Formats: sequence, C-alpha cells, structure tokens
Amino acid sequence: MSFSLPTAEEKAEYVLRQFNRIAQRYDLTNDAISLGMHHFWKQRAVSELNLKPDGVYLDVCCGTGDLTLQIANRLSKEGQVVGIDFSPNMLRVAEQRAANSAKQQRSEIRFEQGDALKLPFENGTFDGAIISFGLRNVTDYQKGIDEMARVVKPGGVVINLDLGKSQVPLFSQLFAFYFRQIVPLIGQALQSDKQAYTYLPESNSTYPDPQGITRIFESAGLRNVKHISLALGSVALHRGTVGKATGAPV
Repeated sequence: MSFSLPTAEEKAEYVLRQFNRIAQRYDLTNDAISLGMHHFWKQRAVSELNLKPDGVYLDVCCGTGDLTLQIANRLSKEGQVVGIDFSPNMLRVAEQRAANSAKQQRSEIRFEQGDALKLPFENGTFDGAIISFGLRNVTDYQKGIDEMARVVKPGGVVINLDLGKSQVPLFSQLFAFYFRQIVPLIGQALQSDKQAYTYLPESNSTYPDPQGITRIFESAGLRNVKHISLALGSVALHRGTVGKATGAPV
C-alpha cells in the first residue's frame, strides 16, 4: 500500500495520534534509528542556548523530555525549564523520567500540554527556547518560530534542531535509502508501527531546506541567524537571537 502524507487540515490530529501511539518506546526507537547520535546533536543544540545558570528556558515539542532534563541538569537550583508538548502520552513518559532522575536534577522542571502554535506564555517570558525534531510536525513552520521568538526575552536565543538536506555525494543517496527503506522496518520491529516511521522520512520531503529555515528565522525577526550542519548535512541546527521587538502582542 502506498503512503500519503496527511493534508494540512489533517496533519495536527494525525501527528497527535502517531505520537500518542509510539510514546512508550519512543526513546529506544530514536536510539536505534540514529545509532545513538541524536544525543550528541541535542547536546550541541543545548550548548548553543548559552545557558545562564539561573535562567528560565522553554523546550517546545519536548516529547519524552530528554532534552528538557539535559537543560535542567546544566542550570542551578534557581533555574527553571518548561517542557511543552501536545501529546499527553509523551508528557506522561517525560514526567516519569523527571521523577526518576529527581535526585540528579539541579533546577525546577515543569511540563505542560499545549500547542506550539499558540504558546500559553506572555511575551518575553524565557531566556531561550529550543525545539528538537519537532518543527516538521507543526502545521505552520513560520508560526512555530514566530511563537518561540515572541516568548523569548530580547537578547535571548531561539534554537531549531531538525533534519537537513545533505548534499554530500553518495552519502545523501545512502541516507535517503536508509531513511525511506530501513527506518520504517525499525519502527515495525520496535514499535509494531511501520506507518509512524514511514511518516518520519516522508515528512522531510515537504520540510524546508536549511536556507528555507534561515529565511523563516529572519522573518520571525531573529538576528544573527546561523545554520550549523551536522551529520554531513543530514541534520540542521539553526540559531537566532531575539531583537528588541519580535512577534505580535499576546
């Protein structure tokens, strides 16, 4: 049976169902698909936040909270991290993970269910915001970055980590084959859910290239936007700084 991406009208509900379904073994499957490399990519992304020990940070589309906890462990007890996601099943895993690591946590963590396109926070609430492998799943990429920029204080940083578009000869073809043919089989083996892990590579076909994401950052009013290529271009990290006036008032 051929696979078709959901329409723009179907996407939010479709993605929510998928993530609710795969939440319990999501981390194990990510480790298998990326051969554990996603941990290093996320560490690099967090390093670009230029964390202040007592700062307040937002993890958008936080999923099972692995990056949320990573930020929390780098802050002091005066710091705080908020993780927001629209999947209640993902958030349950995140909350359990935070509870299990409570003795190692140095700062406060709070998880909330919410929409990345309508963040329930005042303008300039956070010292920085990050989204990791989540922007592809929202229905409006520009609105997603606009909202992150809105809730970050002037001078704060917005980070996006997601799939790139490798241009490296041979590697790009091998990566495409792996992503489209092997990843769904891993999803079937570990999650009994080939469809969710067919959506993953197919969703990248409609996701902007790194230059497109740079333009989205700039359209959100972010300054000093830079793109960092990881994994031979198969992963893209973007960083931008919030100016004095970004986004519409709440």
